[in-house]
Amino acid sequence: MIFQKINKYRFSLWIAVFLVLLIGIPFSVIVLDAFFLAKTFGVLLVLTLLVAIKYWFAVSRNTNLVVPRVVLNKNDLFDLYRDFKKFKKASSFAQDLVLNRIGIILSKVKLVNQKNEILDRRQAIQLSYVFICENWTDDFQVDSNWVFVFSDDKVLEIDKGYKYQLLSQRFSEEKSDIIPPEST
Repeated sequence: MIFQKINKYRFSLWIAVFLVLLIGIPFSVIVLDAFFLAKTFGVLLVLTLLVAIKYWFAVSRNTNLVVPRVVLNKNDLFDLYRDFKKFKKASSFAQDLVLNRIGIILSKVKLVNQKNEILDRRQAIQLSYVFICENWTDDFQVDSNWVFVFSDDKVLEIDKGYKYQLLSQRFSEEKSDIIPPEST
């Protein structure tokens, strides 16, 4: 995409272009008596306005570092229902909320195993689900500097920057009981 690297709005340039095109419309009608030229200025004005809006959205997206959430597919949902039996019994509102939060975590947080290797998708979803259920609040915040670890034994040091750890033994014992609390 052309607009991926830009990060300045440059309003003065766009305003100058719009001003010239807007002045050109009545000038071509009144002074030059050229309606075709006025229509051309109008079409150019609309096209440049569309390009400017796309440009401004791209700048906004680049400066705010917006990362779209990961959307879970049907296979992911099937695995989630199979891994956490009580999740299927939760209200549809709670399920939607959990799925959206899982997508946000998958897009922002680094999910690794104890060897600092990236988790496969199913384990990453499981780890995200457990974190969401254990840390349920209405004000859900995720930082892109966070690192979640799914490990076989207790090996972590806080100094490494790990935000959350889930032991595989604890996960296998408690996964049937984990359910998101009902949100009001």
